[in-house]
This record gives sequence, structure tokens and C-alpha cells, in this order.
Amino acid sequence: MNVKTKQIERIEKVIRENVSNIKSYDYLTKFFRRRSIIALCSGILTLVLAFNGIVAGVIRTIEVINANGFLSFIYYTMIANTLAMCSIAFIIPFAVDGIKKRRFVLPKWVAMLHYLAATSISIMMVFVLAFMSWASPENAFGGSNLIMHIFCPILMLISFFQIENRYIYSVKDRFIGCIPFYIYLIVYFIEVSIIGEVNGGWPDIYQIQAYMSSALAIPILMFMELGISWLIASFSNYLTKKREEKMFEYWKKDIDPIEAKIEAYGLGNMMSQINDKNSAIIPLDILDYIAQKANIDKNDLIMPYVKGLINKEQEKNIE
Repeated sequence: MNVKTKQIERIEKVIRENVSNIKSYDYLTKFFRRRSIIALCSGILTLVLAFNGIVAGVIRTIEVINANGFLSFIYYTMIANTLAMCSIAFIIPFAVDGIKKRRFVLPKWVAMLHYLAATSISIMMVFVLAFMSWASPENAFGGSNLIMHIFCPILMLISFFQIENRYIYSVKDRFIGCIPFYIYLIVYFIEVSIIGEVNGGWPDIYQIQAYMSSALAIPILMFMELGISWLIASFSNYLTKKREEKMFEYWKKDIDPIEAKIEAYGLGNMMSQINDKNSAIIPLDILDYIAQKANIDKNDLIMPYVKGLINKEQEKNIE
């Protein structure tokens, strides 16, 4: 009998003698599942409300203004809500999967799309509350505008801050988050200030030029968007770090290699209880953390984890 086999047997013996250790992993199940459900519900609401608002905006443009419905997309409200709707459409399948597996993690490109949508719709809400609300309350909160200007941004931020992407947004990412609004801002001032409505450009729908020159308005609005992007990224980074601390608070500061393998075995048992054999996963991020605590190779924890997974599955079949 080799050394590794003896270690596995020792691990199994310790687990059998202290089954309560396995139950202590329940917080992981509740932790991920609760947040996955919140993200899914807020995402679905955002998708439905944004879609209804966009359709209402197109219809209003056709019936009231008697113009092509696509003209409604000169409003940043329509663009921001469309971006939010698209990002949520990509996220919902991962949220459903997260509820099943208790591991709601997004690919980086989906996380970045969600971040772009969150920053875009947030600057729209801030602009409405800071300027439009007192200049034109009806346009700010009347009819479907209340949904698109307030409800959708709030729901969007709830879904964004609930998702576990374990992605720390860098300074570069914070500038990337401003791109949709910056592009719109440039196009808006070209259409309004350079081309002009009389020459076929856009009307100054936000009445910005009535209060300040374009040379002053552009840097102010760009700075506002950068500030919002920075705040959202910073708060998301803070939540990610706090969640990681909560996830790993079960483990002591210092554990030896044998204890680490026992933890991996117990984690495999827990994962087998909450997932069927066809959807079982190996949480490499957690195993990597345990390996660092025990100062061993992560690969040395995969075998005990899989062993715990398989043994619990066999017990379930016997039962």
C-alpha cells in the first residue's frame, strides 16, 4: 500500500468520525444559491421592463412625433437600456446554472459587458436625477420613463453587485466602462453643435447648450461618467474581496497538508450532496486557496476532493 493510499484512508477515517465537518460547508450552498436567485430575479425584471420601455419609446416616436421609430434611439435612455437588456440576456443562463451548481461565475467577457451596461445605465439615471428631474419632471418620471430612468438602473445595479465573477476591475477597465457614453457624447455634440438641427442634425434634446457651451459640457459629463464608472468598479472590488473572505472564513490561518486534504475531501462530499453526478464541478479557486494555506500543490487536493465526491455519490446510490 503506497503513501498516498494511506493518506486517503486516514482522511476518510477522520471524515467518518466527524461528519459535522461536512455539514459546516452548508454556508457555501446557501451563500451562492441566495445570490444567484437574487441576480436571476433582478435580471429578469430588468430584461422585461427594459424591453417594454424600449418598445413604448419606439411606438411613442411613431405615433406622437410621426417619425421613424428608430429616431427614438437618439435618446441615451434607449441606448443604455438596450445595452442593459443585452447583457442580462447573456447572464440569465449562467444565473440558472448558478442556482443548480451553487457556483455563479461569469466569463470575463460577459462580466465586462455587464459592467459596461451598469455604468452606462447609471450615468443616465444620475443625469436624470441631477438635471432632468427639476427641469422637466414629466420627461424624467412620466409614464414608461420612470421605469427606464429609475427602476431598470436600480435593478441592473442589484444584479451586477450580486453576481460572483471574482473579477477585480482595474484602472483600464474603469476607462473601458466609459466607452459607450463617451461615444454617444461625441456623436451627440457633432450632431447638435457641428451639424445642427437646421442642417439635418439632432435637436438638442437635453437642452445642454441652453445652460453651457459644448467646450464646458463635454469635459464635465465625461468626468461624471468616469466618476460613476470608478465608484461602481471600486464597490464591486470591495464586495468581491469581502465575499472571498466570507467564503474562506471557515478555514484556519494555518493548516497542515493532511488537514488540507481532509478539507478537500469534505468539500467533495458537500458538492456531491448539492449536485447530481452529471453536473459536479471541481472548485479550483477554493482548492487553490486551501493549497496556499497549507503550502502544498493544488493538484494534491484534487484526488481527495474527487474521492469525497465519488464516495458520497456511492452512499447516495446505496441509500
